[in-house]
Amino acid sequence: MCWCRPTKNEKWELKIHEDVIRQKRDPRFWEIIPALTLQDIIELLPRSIQPNPDEGTYYLNLYYYDLSWVIDYLNNEGDGSYAATISDDSFIKAAYQMLLWCIENGYIEKKGD
Repeated sequence: MCWCRPTKNEKWELKIHEDVIRQKRDPRFWEIIPALTLQDIIELLPRSIQPNPDEGTYYLNLYYYDLSWVIDYLNNEGDGSYAATISDDSFIKAAYQMLLWCIENGYIEKKGD
């Protein structure tokens, strides 16, 4: 999946089909930016985090509850507290917000760091 546009003055198009992407990879004619899929985002999320060694480990949970997608890090070994909880009616938005939270809090290293 990628975003493509023929010139800087034209709109970006999201392309999924492999044949279309292969045709548009010629950099002389198209500007290409890779796009993250929901699966990409989920694979980037740490399966567990440890904010403080004294608190134990918090584990990633993904579920649908009360008409919302919920992504959280739950300490189910200790007191049942949460390091973070994000919910949204869109699964990809919730996952992306959790990815940003993990980056901002140092659980995922930014490229170049």
